[in-house]
Amino acid sequence: MSKLLNDEITLWKFRIKLDFKGDLTMAFSLYYEAKRKSPLTEQEKAIIKEISEKYCSEIPFKQKVEDFCIYDDSEYKDNIIFSGATKLPGNSPEILFNVANYYLECLTEITHNSTNAKWSVTFDDVELIFDLNNGWRFPTDEEYKEQN
Repeated sequence: MSKLLNDEITLWKFRIKLDFKGDLTMAFSLYYEAKRKSPLTEQEKAIIKEISEKYCSEIPFKQKVEDFCIYDDSEYKDNIIFSGATKLPGNSPEILFNVANYYLECLTEITHNSTNAKWSVTFDDVELIFDLNNGWRFPTDEEYKEQN
């Protein structure tokens, strides 16, 4: 499962508070894209739809959150087989990261079911990390510093 370590979530919450002084009126989003030389098969499309619908129907949060958004894939171009973005709630850093991690679990399942694809997943402009054992996760402080 893609869960932040306690010290890493604390670090990310602190960054958000520093950048926005506790005011989370600015929107944050997860952006995701997968590329490969062949389009999704009908079976892959069905599996991705099933995973997405499962996560949208089983949202474990009391407040309303945006559904996991997948862009229309009616045209296969530039080797993009999957893409989308999901706006995250700005109520508090804790809620934001709980929802982000919930949808990263969804992306992890989709990633495991999309063979030979090259993925890009970001939290706004921060590149997220795919760990074979745990799936999609936020970078550690060291990984984040290497990105910048």
